[in-house]
Amino acid sequence: MKKYSPRFVIAVAALGLAASAFAMPRGGEHCGPGADLPGQHMAHGMKEMSRLHDDLKLDAKQEVLWKDAEKAGKDNMASLRERMPKQRAETLALLSQPGADLRVVLKRMDELRAEGQKQHEANRDRWLAVYDTLSAEQKEKARLFFKNKLERSERHGQCGPDRTAK
Repeated sequence: MKKYSPRFVIAVAALGLAASAFAMPRGGEHCGPGADLPGQHMAHGMKEMSRLHDDLKLDAKQEVLWKDAEKAGKDNMASLRERMPKQRAETLALLSQPGADLRVVLKRMDELRAEGQKQHEANRDRWLAVYDTLSAEQKEKARLFFKNKLERSERHGQCGPDRTAK
């Protein structure tokens, strides 16, 4: 079973905010610069999403959905940043007990991961609600945005052959 560091989990969540915006298929782990710098990665992802937002020229209904999805994603990230140290301390406390049962610890870690997955899926669904309101022209702009983003990451060697984003 893989063990993920809190920084990695935050980086994946930040990437999920941008990548799941229009349900871009994900290839598992995040790779490339920013994986260990969640604040910088999130700021860069938000800046890129801001450019897409401007390019889409959303109508009033789409704008409300975009802002709701964006706010929920930011709130989710803030909650994650707050929870991670507590979860880490809880896990460490469990492991610090003599004779600690690793099954109990791993079960708790699995529960936390499942909770994070549910939040990721709820965030993705909010962004898909935005996507569903886009015109064909706007959807094409979104498609090209994510295609370009993926191609740039591959060109800059951010994803190796065993860590290729899909």
